[in-house]
Amino acid sequence: MNRRTSRHPLVRCALVAVLAAAMPAALAATLDCANYTSAITPAPFNTWTAVDTYCPSDRSATGGGYYFHEGSLGVPGIWVMHIPLSNGWRTWVDNQNSTPRNVQTYVRCCKVI
Repeated sequence: MNRRTSRHPLVRCALVAVLAAAMPAALAATLDCANYTSAITPAPFNTWTAVDTYCPSDRSATGGGYYFHEGSLGVPGIWVMHIPLSNGWRTWVDNQNSTPRNVQTYVRCCKVI
């Protein structure tokens, strides 16, 4: 059996040097993350409503979503689209129910410490 592994000392030292240089950077990158939410916003009947929330200037948005305060059975008659927005998150809500529905947008904001 002919194994082609590098036994040359210079190649082995170079590989160790590259791995050692990469490790401190990987270990030093610690994230500090927090969720920020919008106010609870009523979405009126038959109107597209935008509900936005933003990260503070020292943090970056990494994700987001929305929450309805209607219980755990779901919200029939609602169209929802949520997207990134600059340094925050936007939820578009189209309410096809006869009464307003309450929605809240959240964004996950992180910074490297």
